[in-house]
Amino acid sequence: MAHLLPSVLPVTRVTTDGLLLVINGLLFFALWRRNVDARLLWWLVAAYGITFSLEAIGVATGAIFGDYTYGPTMWWQWLGVPFVIALNWAALTLACNDLAERLLDRFGHDGGEDVGQGEILGSTRTGATKSPEAVRENRSLGTATLAALLAGIFTALYDVAIEPVAIALDYWTWAAGDIPLQNYLAWAAIAFAISLPLQLLRIRYRSPLLLVYLLAQLFFFLVLNFAL
Repeated sequence: MAHLLPSVLPVTRVTTDGLLLVINGLLFFALWRRNVDARLLWWLVAAYGITFSLEAIGVATGAIFGDYTYGPTMWWQWLGVPFVIALNWAALTLACNDLAERLLDRFGHDGGEDVGQGEILGSTRTGATKSPEAVRENRSLGTATLAALLAGIFTALYDVAIEPVAIALDYWTWAAGDIPLQNYLAWAAIAFAISLPLQLLRIRYRSPLLLVYLLAQLFFFLVLNFAL
């Protein structure tokens, strides 16, 4: 919320990269400690490489998201792309996959019939629920694909809240001024593409921290949307 204080706004802009690096790094470490799945580390490396490459191509050509450039607020950059952006992609995609799976669990989709409200909120009731991992093992190919599709949609919807704030804080700017529909479609498609192996390979990544991360970030951007 320091972005709302004019006296400290210059400081927050300088420290944005470092803060995002620390937050995302701690989140990934917590996910690793909870799940201990080597495939998660490989997924993070692949997701980072893919999204950074697509961002670099997008900045250079305007062919993916539209014609845009990153501003100096995030200043650790290469090829015109901040290094931390791909970390944000990975963290947000994981959080949106977690939300998608919670919804599928809640409505008993493929193996989640006896997963109750307590499970969705991250708690368990002995003898009454299955673990998220057990539910995932029973999911069909179609349900895994549906989870990835929902994650892609949620990621694009999340960007709707991000864009006005990012532009106001000079994270990035659009050449035409308006945000093109192409941008949101690209967000959804990319998030779906990197979510699909996460779901199909049943990589262990779930944690209550992902929902906290998602809601905290959403609250941050919604407040700044009204305040800036």
